[in-house]
Parts: sequence; structure tokens; C-alpha cells
Amino acid sequence: MENEDGYLPFVHQMSQISGIAAITIASEYLSTSREGKGVLFGAVTGITPAELIIIGAGTAAEFAARVALGLGIMVKVFDSSVDELCHLEERLGRKVYTSVFYPRVLKKALLSADVVIGAMPFNATPRFRVTEDLVKTMKEGSVIIDLNISQGGCFETSRLTNLNQPVFREYGVIHYCVPNIPSLVARTASISMSNILIPKLLSIGDAGGVDHYIKVSGGFRKGVYLFHGILTNRDIGHHFNLPSKDIDLLLAAF
Repeated sequence: MENEDGYLPFVHQMSQISGIAAITIASEYLSTSREGKGVLFGAVTGITPAELIIIGAGTAAEFAARVALGLGIMVKVFDSSVDELCHLEERLGRKVYTSVFYPRVLKKALLSADVVIGAMPFNATPRFRVTEDLVKTMKEGSVIIDLNISQGGCFETSRLTNLNQPVFREYGVIHYCVPNIPSLVARTASISMSNILIPKLLSIGDAGGVDHYIKVSGGFRKGVYLFHGILTNRDIGHHFNLPSKDIDLLLAAF
């Protein structure tokens, strides 16, 4: 679903929460209470700060970087697009270490990283995956958090986990691959979504019902998957091998 400016409000809010939560998760699994390395995910006077690598430069990456920088963590961001990296720095309001996916540069960064967060955009299949060979080079007890696991993951070693068993170790690296990370903070996520949904419901009422609102709101129309019992989302139809129809064409018949 989009707003009038082509903005994805639900994706943006959930990405914010995922990015922030990823930092708290990383801090937890670096601690000795979780059989981690016993490293503070932050900076202390006289001690080299912890290092964080973020794969991607979208909203989740931005908010993970914001929190990490506030803690004094050394942040390095990798993405396939120089433009996206520039936009990220503009949003952060400061220069951070950035690079496109040069294999030698990424490998060098992974050698010293304490935490790596996969944070490619949530509304698209991840365009890059960290290979198994690169994961093998990481330090014992370092942490991978794959925010894109529900879309195939950013790491070749990732596999789906759940809240009952959220992590596994592969080549000595702790992998956290739970989908829908906002569910960890369900109250915050629910309020955040309600802040978007309630005004939308009021607009539907003012428009005289959902059928009419679908016709007058192009952004809302993009979030409609079923219309009068007919599948209108091409991606879902392709994934499940189901026929789908263009909702703009259907509107002419209803």
C-alpha cells in the first residue's frame, strides 16, 4: 500500500522497528548470558569499539545505523548502489564508511566484524547474498542477523528459525534468522500500524465504503490483493501458480 507520494507507510514503519530491534538482538547475543563472546556492543574509553556491517542501505539499515552510531559502534554499510549509499548518508546527517560490493573489501570487513546485519529492502528479493565462504572467514562468536530471511535471506548460510529456537551456529558464527522481527515488540508494532490504519479506515468511511475508496485512491489500490473474490496481485499469483487479474481493468466491470 502506498500513500499519495508513492511512499510505503507500513513497510517503512516495520523496517524502522526491525532495524532498531536488530541492534538490541545483537547486543544480547554478544553477551555471555547467551554464550556469546562477552563483548559490549558499543564503545568504552580505551577499548576498540565493536564493529557492525550492514548489508543494504534502506530504511532498516538506516535505523540500525542510527542506533549503532549513538552507541559509538564502528559502522560499515555495503550496497550495490552508490546512489543509495549517498542517500543513506544524507538521511543520517553524517559520513559513515560505505562501499559497494567489492569482494575483497567486503571480505576484509567481515574478518573483523562483530555483527553483520542483512537489511536489504523488504519489498524486493535481496539482490546480494554473502557467500558461505565469506561467512567462514568471520570471527568465532560473531553474530549474523538476517532481516530478509522471509525473502530468501542475505546470507548463503541462513535458514529459517523461530522465536522458540531463534539462533543456530554455523562455522562458529551465531545466526539469528527469525522472520517478522517486529513481533518481538508486538505492542509497539501494533500501535505503529494502527497509527497508519485508523486514519485510512476513517478515509474509507468518508469515501462511502471500501469499493469506492479503491477507485479513488491509487495508493490504496496497490495494496489490494483480492477484489470481489478475484486475485489481483501478480506476484502472489506467480508464486502459487494462480491466475490473477489487473485490478485497474477489473474496476471497469464493477
